[in-house]
Amino acid sequence: MDGSEEPRVLLISSKLTSDLVPTTTPTRKTWNVPYYVRGLALGVPIYLAAIHLWTWALYVPDFLAKGGLDFRQSYSAAYMLRTGHGSELYDYDAQKRYQNVLVSQQNIPLPFVEPAYEAVLLEPLSRLSFRAAYFVFLAMNVALLCICYSLLKPWLANLHAVYWWLPYVMFVGFLPIAVALIQGQDAILLTTGFVVAFVLLVEGRQYLAGIALGLTIFKFQIVLPAAVLFLVWRRFRFVAGCVTSASISLGIGFWRAGIPQTKAYFSLLLSLAGLKPPLAGFDSYPIFWNGMSCVHGIVFSFGQGHASHRALTIVSLALSFLVLACTAFRGLTIRSSATQLLLACLCSVLVGHHVNIYDLSILLLPTFVVLNAFLPKEQSGRRVDRVIALAAALMFSVSLGFSFFPSHFSSAAFVELFFLVAIALAGADGFDPAHSKTAG
Repeated sequence: MDGSEEPRVLLISSKLTSDLVPTTTPTRKTWNVPYYVRGLALGVPIYLAAIHLWTWALYVPDFLAKGGLDFRQSYSAAYMLRTGHGSELYDYDAQKRYQNVLVSQQNIPLPFVEPAYEAVLLEPLSRLSFRAAYFVFLAMNVALLCICYSLLKPWLANLHAVYWWLPYVMFVGFLPIAVALIQGQDAILLTTGFVVAFVLLVEGRQYLAGIALGLTIFKFQIVLPAAVLFLVWRRFRFVAGCVTSASISLGIGFWRAGIPQTKAYFSLLLSLAGLKPPLAGFDSYPIFWNGMSCVHGIVFSFGQGHASHRALTIVSLALSFLVLACTAFRGLTIRSSATQLLLACLCSVLVGHHVNIYDLSILLLPTFVVLNAFLPKEQSGRRVDRVIALAAALMFSVSLGFSFFPSHFSSAAFVELFFLVAIALAGADGFDPAHSKTAG
């Protein structure tokens, strides 16, 4: 071959290779961030982070002094279990008595309505005073958030391209996370389980991913729908891992509480779901449906006063089943199990019976992963790609509504539904988090 032909051959070969090999997601070196993206990124996350810090400075000291934080219920339950009073774990009067003695005097206690397994997890903290245990648990949650950030770092490169500090501020400013930290809730433990499961699914380790998710069964109303979806999607290794760890965890908790209290717990669940009359004492515990951004919250917040409680329960269960069934059907078209987990996050929140603002912490996972992957397509992507990016951006900022209109926060479920559809579209179009992962 004539030497003069070699550059031409190399050029043609290079072009063929570029046509055959798909291009990667734009990275920090190749993405030119639009001015309006920089403007929004400079305003919204910083404002949300400021709200978080503002709340710590102005309200938390008073809440802590009065023992009005949610941590009081978990702390008292752990103390009861450790000191041999597990036989009273779900007794309303006993919970009130221990909370008043250990934390502070309150006319109405915060009922412990989680599986006994959660009390087992927190038993070591019950050896400390309430205030000391609260700050130790806070430190543990901050450490878990750092772990979540480290694990998700390969999916944050495009957000770093906007501003180097943006992902850090977004983590701090994600309002459900802020509420979970302040209240001493278990939602960050749940979020960590989902993040670990996601990373393991990307690596193809389905059984271990199921183990990780099953360990968070203390939030069964969110974990169970996800497990059901993966069963329908025939991810049997994942389901096997989830069942293994969840069964062992729940078994330990029920063994510690005893058979009578285990029966009492299931009766309590049925009463809270409206399928049985309320148990003694628990009927005085207020449930703020208007602040729950899930299907049940929407139905009850818009339907109260227009239909009976039983009718609203039936409607909410039917709609929840419809959302679950549609998600299961759409998920069958998605090949990536990691993308399916992102879909399951949204669906589980929507169909969960009791979903408070802090329970939305798990949406940190799909919000950051999807926003990072599709935000660069604001520049030159298809319309559907820009819609997906918009859905993720709205999911990050919609929780701000809890500060301005808490009595109507259930409406945020419509944004969650929008994001659910967006992830389903992305997954059906071939979106795979493994392909949007960048080197750490």
